[in-house]
Amino acid sequence: MAQGADVFAKNDRGHTPYALCTVPEVMRLLQSAMDALSCKATGKQFSSTVLRYLCSWSLDVFCEAAVKQEYVYESPDAIDKEKPVTWCTEVKNTITEAEHQLSQAMHLNQLETITAALAAAEDKPVDCKLVHQCRQVKAKLESEIQLGKAMQCQVITQLDMFNEVHENLSKAIEDAEAKNAEKQRIDGAKSLRRKLMSEASLLRAVEGPQKTTPGHIAMLEELTTAARAESANEELLTRASKLIAKLKSERDVQHRIAECSPLCALSSFKDAADKEPSGLPSWVANTDEFEEFHEEYKRIVNQADVDEIEKSLMSAALEQLAKIEFLLIEKKQMEAEQGLKANKKKKKM
Repeated sequence: MAQGADVFAKNDRGHTPYALCTVPEVMRLLQSAMDALSCKATGKQFSSTVLRYLCSWSLDVFCEAAVKQEYVYESPDAIDKEKPVTWCTEVKNTITEAEHQLSQAMHLNQLETITAALAAAEDKPVDCKLVHQCRQVKAKLESEIQLGKAMQCQVITQLDMFNEVHENLSKAIEDAEAKNAEKQRIDGAKSLRRKLMSEASLLRAVEGPQKTTPGHIAMLEELTTAARAESANEELLTRASKLIAKLKSERDVQHRIAECSPLCALSSFKDAADKEPSGLPSWVANTDEFEEFHEEYKRIVNQADVDEIEKSLMSAALEQLAKIEFLLIEKKQMEAEQGLKANKKKKKM
């Protein structure tokens, strides 16, 4: 009927299409066409020479002069326009206007405009490829908006917030990639995700149990370096750096305390003579080395005070440092007395 077939045509037995039709919807369509006596647009009377052309969308009949016949895409993935259609002038103008709005909306690349254009074209037989493209752009813009919302959290300050933030951001990135969002935005979101992951890992390590073992300190340093490379929160980086410095100072102080324990067990340096040589640190025998060790120990304790190590450990170190200083002074006095005695003997001789 859209191609102008005569609804009053008869077969060899004199039957019209209506007489042979058994489908109610088609019967109503045929009856409506048969009842139309003139073109709805031009008013021209239908006859054997002025045939009825069915508008493919309005389902009204018009004369040939009032319709436009063309081919359209069957589906969005069709390569060629192979589906024949017939539009009356009014419908064609409506389609043209709707397609113009869609094209303009795509050019503006604004979600609100594209949404409005798609809504206006929703019940109209516009180009299915154009509609599909607009829907893709709409989905892309919506994914970019969701990506922006997921990126609102820029810093991890509490571990219990990380899982939700990470999940939302990952879903938004996956959706944005599937909908061909701008690569720059996706890359920015991925960079933020790496940053947040590095912050969460570092925060978990900083807030967890602490040890002064080389392995634990190395782990903290690696996490801090990785977080810094991802431009992590400066406050967290500072906190981690302070913790690393504190643990290193505690480790140094612990080593000094352990090394000096046999010496500090002496009540007087005179008792060192009764002590097995292997029971005391090697530097005890040489006064210069003893003094050098003492100065280095003081430097370590001063640094430990700056790094705010555990108070009990600091107290133990200060107490031991005072004891070492006492023993060092005593050792120097003993050596000075021995020197005087040696000089007296030389004079007598």
